[in-house]
Amino acid sequence: MKRRKQNNLVIGIKGLKGSGKTMMLTLLLYMEYRKGRKIYTNYEVFFPHEIIDVQKMIELDASLENAVVGISELHLICDARRHGTKQNVLMSYFILQSRHRDVDLYYDTQFDGQVDIRIRDNTDVNIVCENLEIDTDHDGYDDLFRIIIQDRRKRPIKISEKLIYGGKIFNLYNDKFLVDIFTMKDINKLKKKG
Repeated sequence: MKRRKQNNLVIGIKGLKGSGKTMMLTLLLYMEYRKGRKIYTNYEVFFPHEIIDVQKMIELDASLENAVVGISELHLICDARRHGTKQNVLMSYFILQSRHRDVDLYYDTQFDGQVDIRIRDNTDVNIVCENLEIDTDHDGYDDLFRIIIQDRRKRPIKISEKLIYGGKIFNLYNDKFLVDIFTMKDINKLKKKG
């Protein structure tokens, strides 16, 4: 019997502050954009994207079809300490139902335990980032990172390791601007700015 391609994927990117989490998230989103998929984020990237509208997520709006949602600092939205709150429940429903629209969710957080357990349990691939504190191009910025990928879809769990040069990726995003997608207060600022 031919195996059906998984029609949605949840990737969680973890690591300490400055470990390259948002860099890795941005790289994955950029790769999906290059494949022709729609990109939605809660932070600013410098390639075509939209700031995610939480109402569209909750309703699984048809416009989200064949898209990737990238959420930086997911623990600010789905804090494990607020398990059972409406916000956490809605986000977990989105993850459980997103396969019906072929929507992937990629997120980053500092520690796995900071994110609601239902989201952790439904994460297919974990990526752990480490800043190797090496400035390969001598521009004053660390740009070499190690990532460890744990693919939970495989049995036994497949683990691989790669080195990533971040120099060119740094120019693809601004991680200083995060949108609280549940209050939507900053979305209008971005729309006016852009």
